[in-house]
Amino acid sequence: MASILWSVLSIALIIGVGWVARRAGALGPEAAGSLASVTYWVASPAMLFHAIVSTGTSGVFGAPLAVAAASGVGTALIFALVARFFLRLTRGEIALGAMASSLNNGAYIGIPIAVYVLGDASAVVPILVFQLGFFTPMFFVLADLAGSGQRPSVSGIATVIARNPMVIAAGCGFLFSAVGWPMPTLLDVSTSMLGAAAPPMILLSFGASLVDRRSASGNSGIAATVFAVVGKLALQPAIACGVGMLLGLSGPALMSVTIMAALPSAQNAYIAATRAKAGERIAQGTVLVTTFASLPVVVGIAAIFHACGVVS
Repeated sequence: MASILWSVLSIALIIGVGWVARRAGALGPEAAGSLASVTYWVASPAMLFHAIVSTGTSGVFGAPLAVAAASGVGTALIFALVARFFLRLTRGEIALGAMASSLNNGAYIGIPIAVYVLGDASAVVPILVFQLGFFTPMFFVLADLAGSGQRPSVSGIATVIARNPMVIAAGCGFLFSAVGWPMPTLLDVSTSMLGAAAPPMILLSFGASLVDRRSASGNSGIAATVFAVVGKLALQPAIACGVGMLLGLSGPALMSVTIMAALPSAQNAYIAATRAKAGERIAQGTVLVTTFASLPVVVGIAAIFHACGVVS
């Protein structure tokens, strides 16, 4: 449990460094956008490619992957419907709010939680495969479409997909993994180094952006952020638990998929919002709150499963 706490505190510290650097003038007013741009075009695709090739896809297809997909897609759709018909958000705000409410921070919070709460690092692999291979690239494409301000068309969507660096990286990663090609040492080392730069740059950019952060516009912006937080930390794990039970999971396996669904929002939601110039306040607020609130939620879920006798 201490390692989980240190992971959360480390993330908070780097965000704080970004805030202080911007506040002190070491980072200029355009720094947050520049860091986000480098992360989007260079560091995140490298991390995505390297993670898919290194992790592989064999052995992860099954009930846990289905739960990860169902809980993520289900939460995103529920947020989108509520945001469209009750909160009256824009198309861009809906897309980025749905991303913030459903995309898990699997790599940086999920791994220590899987190891130190569940005792099994493989518990996070289905989430990584689903998100890295499908969910994250899909949301970045939606963000690009929202940022363009144009009405979607088949040719337009195809163009955005073909030019999206996350989609290209995921496609290349799955190709390497499926064919079984050995990754050249130079490519392995370089993508690992570039990918390692993504998390701190995302966090520094996020921290710097908080200096210039304005309050979410209107009651709808505040309500959207609150609903995204509730969706991430309550609705998504509830869906995961229900789907897991329907698929026959029980005991530690059911607790595992439920806890993995309660991970905080991924910082990629903020990067996508910055790129689309839409839903930035919603993404910022959701990532910030869920990063610190997820730990007591995870501990609470584990306590409930033990108290109910589902796990010993």
